[in-house]
Amino acid sequence: MDSITKELVNYKKIYEQDDVWMKNTIKNKLLDDPRIIRVLNNEELDENNPDDYYLVNILPYYLVPEVQTKTSNYICYEVGFSDIDNHNKIIKLCQLTFYIFCDIKTIIDKNTGIPRHDLLAALIADDFNWTNTTGAQLRLISDRPYGMDARYAMRTMVFESNSPNNITKNKSVDNYLIRK
Repeated sequence: MDSITKELVNYKKIYEQDDVWMKNTIKNKLLDDPRIIRVLNNEELDENNPDDYYLVNILPYYLVPEVQTKTSNYICYEVGFSDIDNHNKIIKLCQLTFYIFCDIKTIIDKNTGIPRHDLLAALIADDFNWTNTTGAQLRLISDRPYGMDARYAMRTMVFESNSPNNITKNKSVDNYLIRK
């Protein structure tokens, strides 16, 4: 691996790049939960190899593959930041959003009788709500179901936390607070 590639890979670990390391942490938390892997119900993948679900059923962005020959179940997630207060430059508001898409043909989980999008939402809440997974305590602030189209039932969940606002200086961050 060349030096530039090594430097780019290290962004998964650099805490000043919140969106990158948080998405990596979220990915690992989802893949480490065998309940989520089972409920995703991908018969083409082996539940004993959860890493295979990444970029197939678990996506670190809010996009479902455009051309599909077969519908599937997906968990997409995004991390965003806002509300940096003019009087407190140290804290920012972090929002973690999950988009759950479930194939309407297999919407009811055959093992539980629970709608799959609701069951996945319950498992995600169990794994993330009131935890410090992203470095600060997450709290669920929105959990809404809706239909996307004739193929999918959908649920959107939003978690919030207060997060430190990258107040360190390294070669990728030039924060004026450090220079004051």
